[in-house]
Order: sequence, then structure tokens, then C-alpha cells
Amino acid sequence: MTPLLEMRDISKTFGPVKALSGVSLTAYPGEVHALMGENGAGKSTLMKVLSGAYVADPGGEILVDGQPIPTGDPKLARALGIAVIYQELALSPNLSVAENVFLGREPSRAGFVSRSSMAARTQPVLDRLGIDFTPATRVGSLSLGERQLVEIARAVASDARIIVMDEPTTSLSSRETDRLFSVIGG
Repeated sequence: MTPLLEMRDISKTFGPVKALSGVSLTAYPGEVHALMGENGAGKSTLMKVLSGAYVADPGGEILVDGQPIPTGDPKLARALGIAVIYQELALSPNLSVAENVFLGREPSRAGFVSRSSMAARTQPVLDRLGIDFTPATRVGSLSLGERQLVEIARAVASDARIIVMDEPTTSLSSRETDRLFSVIGG
């Protein structure tokens, strides 16, 4: 079976600092992996290389479904179904949950954004995650843990094939954490 994701010999330097040195990772469909290490070990840097936020140093390669992909191209990473949920939330507090879930890929009809379609497509994702606020809820009114769940809902709604979470439980309650692990476990 071909791995869904292979990262081979990935290195990344920032000036004189070697953040990653020859890191490899292989993941098959349906697998769940955890990267663990001390602060500064390079976990977030590796995720940023995968997401296209950083260009890896020459010599390593990333393959999705056995096909090599360039690093440093966030649009391509998203198109290939790679979603990264960073510790630093990237939400617009003045928008609704549904608007945040579909930000940048809003469904439209006749050239107009369809808020009703966004809400209808967001509700099943919220239900799956066990979230009790609605698609119409303003993100600015949510707790930090609830905002983290909106980020997770965004990744789930994008039909991502590879979802990477950077310390996703940091701001979640124990109930929210249990629900997240339930969703991850399938």
C-alpha cells in the first residue's frame, strides 16, 4: 500500500539555526500519529513545511499518494487535502462560525455568497464534533476552547485528507478534549 504521506530527510535552517535535520515521517490512510518533544524540538516547523508555509532546505522531499510535491506552496498543500490547525488561532471574531469555517472558499449562487448554504453545510460538522453553538454564532462571543473547535470544524469541513493539529487540546476543556479524541478515533 502506498503511504498517504511521506516526508523524507526534511531539514530546515533559519540563518545559523538548524530547526530540522533529516526528519522523516510516513503515514498511511486512517493512521493517527503524535509528534512529541520539548519546546524548540521542531514539531511546528515540520508542520509548517508540510503546509507550505516554509520551504524546506534542499535534499528532502514530501510525497502525497507517492507523488512528490514542492514545499513552500500553501495553495497546493490545501488542494492536496492538507489542513494544519496551528496553536495560534486564525479566526475572524466579527464573523459567524459558518463564515469562519468557509472563509476563503465561500459557496456562492449567481455570484453572491450563500450564507444559508454555509450554515447548512456547517451544522453537520458541528454536530459531528459535539458542538452546541450554532453556525450563526459570532466567533467573538466564543471561549478560547470553543474557538479552537471552530478551527477543527474548518479542517473537517474542508474534507482534508491529512489533518495536522498543533497542540489542539491546550485550550479545550476535558469534555471538549474527549470529544475531539472521539472524532480523531473515527
